[in-house]
Amino acid sequence: MPRPFFRILLLLAAAVTIVGPHAVSAADSGAELKSLDPGQILSKLDLTRPGLEAVRAQAEAGRQGEALEALLAYYRSKYPLPEATRATGDFATADRIVNHVLQWGPYEPADYGPEIDWEWDPRGDIEWVAAVYRFYWAGPLGEAYRATRDEKYARAFVEMTSDWIAKHPLEERGRVHPVYTSWRGFAWLDIQTGIRADNLCRVFLVFIHAEAFTPDFLARLLASLYDHQVKTEKIPMGVVHNKAIFEQRGFVNVAHTFPEFRDSRRWMELALERSRENFLAQTTADGVQREWSFGYNLGVLQDAVDILKRVESAGIAVPDDYRDRIRKMYDYLFAIGTPELAGPMFGDASRSVGRSKDRTGWPLYSFLTEATELFGDPKYAARAKLDTSALPEQTCYAFTEAGMYVMRDRWGPEQIYFALHCSPKGISGHDQPDNGTFELCAFGRWLMPDSGFYTYGHDPAGRRWHRQTRVHQTLTLDGKDAQIAGRHLGWCETPEYLVATVENGSYPGLVHRRTVWFVDRRFFVLLDEAIGNAQGTLELHFQLAPGEAEINAPQHWAATALEDANVLVWAPPEASISMSEEEGWYACRYGHREPRKAVCYRHAQAVPAAFLTVVVPYRGVERPKVAAAIAEGYEVGGNRAEVSVELGSGRWRLQRMLDD
Repeated sequence: MPRPFFRILLLLAAAVTIVGPHAVSAADSGAELKSLDPGQILSKLDLTRPGLEAVRAQAEAGRQGEALEALLAYYRSKYPLPEATRATGDFATADRIVNHVLQWGPYEPADYGPEIDWEWDPRGDIEWVAAVYRFYWAGPLGEAYRATRDEKYARAFVEMTSDWIAKHPLEERGRVHPVYTSWRGFAWLDIQTGIRADNLCRVFLVFIHAEAFTPDFLARLLASLYDHQVKTEKIPMGVVHNKAIFEQRGFVNVAHTFPEFRDSRRWMELALERSRENFLAQTTADGVQREWSFGYNLGVLQDAVDILKRVESAGIAVPDDYRDRIRKMYDYLFAIGTPELAGPMFGDASRSVGRSKDRTGWPLYSFLTEATELFGDPKYAARAKLDTSALPEQTCYAFTEAGMYVMRDRWGPEQIYFALHCSPKGISGHDQPDNGTFELCAFGRWLMPDSGFYTYGHDPAGRRWHRQTRVHQTLTLDGKDAQIAGRHLGWCETPEYLVATVENGSYPGLVHRRTVWFVDRRFFVLLDEAIGNAQGTLELHFQLAPGEAEINAPQHWAATALEDANVLVWAPPEASISMSEEEGWYACRYGHREPRKAVCYRHAQAVPAAFLTVVVPYRGVERPKVAAAIAEGYEVGGNRAEVSVELGSGRWRLQRMLDD
């Protein structure tokens, strides 16, 4: 199922392609590159291709202008524009862009004036500058022109694109950004180059039909796209990173959209070779992108699929391991997807607010239906459409190499959903030092969501706050950030419970082991062990959903006070811990955050020590009665652990046995 054209264009430009302050910058090889003279563009095309006879005849006669006119007519015939539908959209954004007023993210619009300074940073966020360089603004103009056929949108695109091309010749690609001086060649950075090329290809299909799109502009645009190809071929990123795939996706799309280039097939073959190597290296064998951040996982998968489709359409064979890894990534989406078909907010990930009745607009809907089309397996589309007759009985999954786990009681919007994260070090700075953390949703409400990453650029102090270990649902020593060194220890299902055990080398002399029992598919018991000999204060942190909450520090429990569904976080009243409230914030959208309740349990002992916690989601407002205790003979860090727990009238004896 193809995704809406401009929806994906904007997604690429704004949502999942953010660079972040710690992104890897590929070294420029110092190769001597120079922008192609638009007057030479015909020499880069294979004019023997069917349909280009008129272009070839004019070119051989030395009539450059007439040849470009014929080339324009060729593209208009090749890429017909559907009949305009009645304009019902709000084109205020496009109207502002026509007047050089740009806006990105959560910020106020900025007026660039008649002379655009492409390097301007009006809101103190590098992501704004990056989005402008990536031509995010071309999407709204194309959307408006497609709906209205109003030439003002096409004229704005032609004028702004021509201005950018004139001010950014390839030979000046190494220019240092005046604000972000550590970035050399920011305009021609790999990710900027790839996404900009991709966006230009997409809007080309629309604007080629405008009167403002002249033969001369066609030559300038094609010459610039050729420059993009030369830059990517000669100076690829060369680092295992999401940006390397985004770069190659643009490289492939130019070759796909313009197979008239003599080098198009060679570019395709080169892109597949590079993409395969990088794609397999940056994803685990169980299908998770190694930045452990859901937006980048989606972005890399989407680009890998588009590359597959483009090269196959050119008759180029795709290796089995590339295709198999794509399927593994779809399996991960299928399993990890939240009740509203989104992803967990671990690392630099956000999540859309609210849940519309139309499932087709939910974030993973189109990904999952596309997986069924690609692989012929109905389970993916069944998850998207909530066709329970075609869904497997299995609802809980462990991705042990990635350190990602999901426990749920059923499929559907009312499910109890618990996602656990304890991963190895990521390949970039998009993960956070939060191993052992989790998110909990139940009965249609997020009850214990992640703190979110909030921002990349405009509030450095705020970004640092959201990245702290102590603002996630995990253990700290003296409140300091933990190291990232997660590993899988165990996963076992019994008729009464599911048990997962993970471990993180959090501090010198301290390993944090977390065991989670999902009991009766109703509630969770957590055993957190601080193993080693480190000195310092041990604290276990939990964060609740925004809204009212009740905290009973003497009795060691906290509970949300929402009207429909709630969660209880409970520790034994007799445990040798103290409980206190701490600062809490929640940010599910870029640049926006709101306060929430958060608590921590401080252990009276030093390492080695253990915390026992029960987390119970429940409907309504009546708080459940809980009791739990660790069985006698337990030793912190031992392979065996046993816990007794009571919830209402139910009683369970939970066990954990690790291999020696």
